[in-house]
Amino acid sequence: MIRNYFKIIWRSMIRQKQFAFLNIVGLTLGIATCLVLGLYVYDEMTYDTFHEKGDRIYRVNQSHIWEDWNDQYASNGPNLGIALRSDVPEFEQITRLLDQGAQTMRTNLKGRENTLYKEEQCYLAEENFFEVFSFNFLQGNPKTALKDPKSIVITQKTAARYFGKENPIDKTLEIRENDGSWSTFTVTGVVANVSSKSHIQFDMLISLNSISERMKSNGWLWVWTGFSTYGLVKEGTNIEALRQKIQAIPPKWAANTTERIFNQTYDEFTAGKPWKLYLQPLRKIYLSDDPAEHRFGPNGNPQYVKLFSAIGILILVLSSINFMNLSTARSSKRSKEVGIRKVLGSERRKLIKLFILESTLFVCISTVFALIIVQLLLNVFNSIAVKELSLLSMLGNPVFLVILVSFVAFLGILAGSYPAFYLSAFKPIETLTGKVSAGFKGKKMRNGLVVVQFTISIALIICTFFVQKQLAYSSSLDLGLAKDNVLQIHNTEQLRQNVKVLKSKLEANSAFTHVGRSYGIPPYIWSGDRYKASESQTPAINLSDFRTEGDYLDLLGVEFLAGRNFDPERKNDKYGVILNEEAVKVLGWGPKETFAANSPIGKYVEMTNENEDKLEVLGVVKNFNFNSTKEKIAPLVILHQDNDLVWNYQRGLTFLSARLNPNVVKNTRDLQALIDDIKEEMAGMDASILFEYSFMDQEFEETFRTEQRMATVLNIFTVLALIIACLGLFGLTAFSAEQRIKELGIRKVLGAKVSQLALLFSSEFTKLVLISVLLASPIAYFLVDRWLTNFAYRTPIEIWVFAVALLFAVIITIITVSFQTIKIANTNPVNSLRTE
Repeated sequence: MIRNYFKIIWRSMIRQKQFAFLNIVGLTLGIATCLVLGLYVYDEMTYDTFHEKGDRIYRVNQSHIWEDWNDQYASNGPNLGIALRSDVPEFEQITRLLDQGAQTMRTNLKGRENTLYKEEQCYLAEENFFEVFSFNFLQGNPKTALKDPKSIVITQKTAARYFGKENPIDKTLEIRENDGSWSTFTVTGVVANVSSKSHIQFDMLISLNSISERMKSNGWLWVWTGFSTYGLVKEGTNIEALRQKIQAIPPKWAANTTERIFNQTYDEFTAGKPWKLYLQPLRKIYLSDDPAEHRFGPNGNPQYVKLFSAIGILILVLSSINFMNLSTARSSKRSKEVGIRKVLGSERRKLIKLFILESTLFVCISTVFALIIVQLLLNVFNSIAVKELSLLSMLGNPVFLVILVSFVAFLGILAGSYPAFYLSAFKPIETLTGKVSAGFKGKKMRNGLVVVQFTISIALIICTFFVQKQLAYSSSLDLGLAKDNVLQIHNTEQLRQNVKVLKSKLEANSAFTHVGRSYGIPPYIWSGDRYKASESQTPAINLSDFRTEGDYLDLLGVEFLAGRNFDPERKNDKYGVILNEEAVKVLGWGPKETFAANSPIGKYVEMTNENEDKLEVLGVVKNFNFNSTKEKIAPLVILHQDNDLVWNYQRGLTFLSARLNPNVVKNTRDLQALIDDIKEEMAGMDASILFEYSFMDQEFEETFRTEQRMATVLNIFTVLALIIACLGLFGLTAFSAEQRIKELGIRKVLGAKVSQLALLFSSEFTKLVLISVLLASPIAYFLVDRWLTNFAYRTPIEIWVFAVALLFAVIITIITVSFQTIKIANTNPVNSLRTE
């Protein structure tokens, strides 16, 4: 019986080649899309699953005490770990990580050139780090590798980079300090390269004991928020009770810090805001949106997981709808077959099995083609999405194979169920007497499914258009500074006094119009502190601060609304500050419209340190984006680079920025020659300094790199969704035209023109698309509006976008339908009416 079923299905496919082709192509595209997006979603949702004790590891987050206290912050002070060890025995282990920024490193092997390397993923880790996390140790003892000061654990690829095939254990690496000296560290362990599916990514881990004296001597150990603290809870611990218990830690332990650093009691510092601690499960860290960022590796975006899951399912639904529509539309071709089978004794359940088996076979064939397509194109997707997805490795996973087989069976039943029950319900007498031959039974259902298809496709088109519109809007936004043609030279703090010499040489070079020095660069100004208006009784507030000089503000081209820039001839200017508009507002001095009556110039900003130092306001600049345009412009205090009253949270990292003169630097050849000259100049001052540079406009573009990648992926799958919908429409048009060929022949005999016939035939499907637009528009509006809430500056949702989507959908429909319409309309009526 099964063999007979396969023969019947095969003969049916041979007879209906166009039907089989359209179905297989549509299902293949749908399944391939679902597979790719399924691999992406699976990869995103299985981060940090390789740790043996992962179900008991929690990261301890805290309230974001530097910004919105209601938000979680993934970093905290070093003494949090000490307090948890002391007061919370429910933790089996507490371990901490510290990011100190990129490190310049070299080997000191005899007879080998000391190549300089910049290590972006070099962190300090506590000695029990490998007792909590299950990173694969290849050499050394994981329990003691980070015990001694100046010990360092490196990954396998890092070992190969520095030492080749030699055994790295007990060899040394040197790290350059900010003062230009080199510190020596001993390699005590080698671990396997860190899995890409870990939220902690490192190439090197240095023993946290290397800075033990620094951690003991500082009184700001609760607000030095550079650490991430992880806890391994004991088995059987009540997590909810533990969450409540740790809330007693900040008020008990942080009071000494707030009093010493800010001259405020704990209650004054918090001002009624809760300094909460949070326990975040390890396996939920990567896809968390609160906090959305951390210091030690990649962050996923739960919105993209939801979006791509939805797109994968919707495109699969589109493919299934195609199968249902085409199967029911060709009912006139199968009706007599069903009637004869029933007359000969076939039961309805056997016919249902036949049609379900047919749809499952279609799904099987399409799945094979989809697997081949995915394997061929997966590298392209990986390069766009910056992933390392692998289909072959998944095919070796028994769980994946079970899921794949179940998926085929489910989709076969889902796609074939309606056609099976529909076709098997025909009555023999109706089919054999030709009452079903018109093939329009079930037309309302098919039209409804077409509306669903195009509603999904048009909604995706509108959403994709707004994604591109938002990215274009963000890139063209007036930042309040001139970001183009700014060359930024890194690591200049290592030049020490020679940085002034280099700056003078750059200023003398006609290739540059402005040269300035700064600690940090837009869009990465992250340091901040607590300040208040000196004459006011208002509480201290958190303000971002940016350490620079007057020349750099001239280079940025920021607009002064009041006062003046730093003057190098005035020595006391180093204790002055320049505020942006937002800082003036939050300090209580009003908007720019009030400056004439109540100018902030000459007033003082007071620091909340032990001495309560006062800094005179020299000027006010118009708001400018010193961070990503995804964020609102925060209040900013611009400090003089020589200010020795305010701690430099940028760790002394200094940049020399220079604006290119387009009249001199006319092409990439000129630019490269200029960069080579600067590199040679720095090497002449100190050859041990790693030369690096960047461009400000590229730095701002980088802040939207993830959105740009995801927009590209969305574009691709939106086009696929539209192709699948058009395939279904093309197939339906073909069958409809076949069924109406005699009607069109009669109309042509009676004098109808080809254009009139084409319009008549197209109007039926165009109406369906118009209905789809009406349904898709509010859905797309809702989705776009929610997505745009992630941006501080959002493009307006304009009606013309929906009109363009409508026009585009109608044009696509007409093009799709026209091929069959014109073909049928040009058919000789004699041929179509010959049997009458």
